Amino acid sequence: MFTLLLIAACETSKIPSDSSHFRVTVSALEGEGDYSESFDYYLSFDASSGEIFIGEDAFARGTVSGCDVVYQSVVVGQDTEGGSVKWQLNGQASIESAEGDPCVDGDDDWSGTEYFEIVASEDEAIEVGTTYELQTHGSYEGITE
Repeated sequence: MFTLLLIAACETSKIPSDSSHFRVTVSALEGEGDYSESFDYYLSFDASSGEIFIGEDAFARGTVSGCDVVYQSVVVGQDTEGGSVKWQLNGQASIESAEGDPCVDGDDDWSGTEYFEIVASEDEAIEVGTTYELQTHGSYEGITE
């Protein structure tokens, strides 16, 4: 029976119930390359605070004011061919509410920008302070249970 409880506990989602689920595509700005990747962002609200989960992991924290969310990730380490690099993401977006308030122009329910800043680097090809700006757009997928 103890094993069964452990298995059940492991299957519980870390994403808080009543989180807003957005399918967000992150893309390089026009003329800045061809990077584009889609993620499931789960935005959990607590008064004016917000937390973004990607997958089961809390990825960024920030503030929510009306239709706008401003957020920052923890520092993330990544190995490159030239050595270890650490970066931090900062972002801002306008989002549609579950009630469909018209906060975003066009068909999107999420529209904003994110930028990664290199905060430490052993890779000679990537300098500390380098930033990469990306655009975000996405659709509202519903509320988690």
